[in-house]
Amino acid sequence: MPESASPPTRRVIEVMELLTRTDRALTASEIATALALARATVTAVLTELTAAGWVRRDGDRRFRPGPALAALTPVDREALPPAVGAELKSLAVAAQCGVTLSRIADGRLTVVAKEYADGARILPGLAVGQSIPLAYPAGAAVMPWRPEPERNAWLATATGPARRDAPALLRFVTTHRCAVFRPDSDDAGLVDVLAELLGAVGAEVMQPELRARVLRQLSRLTARPYRETDLTTTDPLPVSYLSAPVFDSSGAPYEVQIGPLRPTVSHTDRLRYVDTICRGAQSMSKVLDRRG
Repeated sequence: MPESASPPTRRVIEVMELLTRTDRALTASEIATALALARATVTAVLTELTAAGWVRRDGDRRFRPGPALAALTPVDREALPPAVGAELKSLAVAAQCGVTLSRIADGRLTVVAKEYADGARILPGLAVGQSIPLAYPAGAAVMPWRPEPERNAWLATATGPARRDAPALLRFVTTHRCAVFRPDSDDAGLVDVLAELLGAVGAEVMQPELRARVLRQLSRLTARPYRETDLTTTDPLPVSYLSAPVFDSSGAPYEVQIGPLRPTVSHTDRLRYVDTICRGAQSMSKVLDRRG
């Protein structure tokens, strides 16, 4: 990055960027560590931002974006109804893990809402508002209901063995109204260790380049879709994520995802996860259909 013409201004920008891309509130120490700044410098910046309403401090002395920052953003007429947020929270409680709702549009996946069950492990991932180019298998839950050109463009992003498995994944989603993903058997333990490490350290306090590398690796290790025959076994199996389509009057604009990220899941619990996400997606679809 070129040398800043105004280092104090650059520090304010860096603090705000960190807080807006983070899913949880951060302490001054965590912010200072993440940005390699002096604790006194960060405290001074936060004091001014809090006074202006750009950030707010909670009872645990953690900071998150404040109301003044939200007021600078134009009102989104496509904002989700509050009832969708309530359904997301109910799904998180039922699944006992994190839940993410993403919009799939224009070749991109954009996170629009996230919820966590109280006490559940918070897994690293995209923050609300972050967007990435859509590529197989992300977005699989909505693809059976998308126009053929869009579906073909998505299928073209699959490479290697995934290209062969992609049609089976779409058939699975069409039949079950959800997709179930797993890590490779040899990677299941590594996935659990990575998730625990990131949860303990806090992915947000890592250097951005390292955070991006770890998240890419975690995504790669957990994105193998189950086939129909795989889930019929009564043996315990690893489960990383499940996703399901959320419909409105125009189609399936959203994908909801739950992330158990467990190395061992019994047959009974796998069926419970499938039922839980399908019920949650159906409830959100009813809310959005009424809006339309």
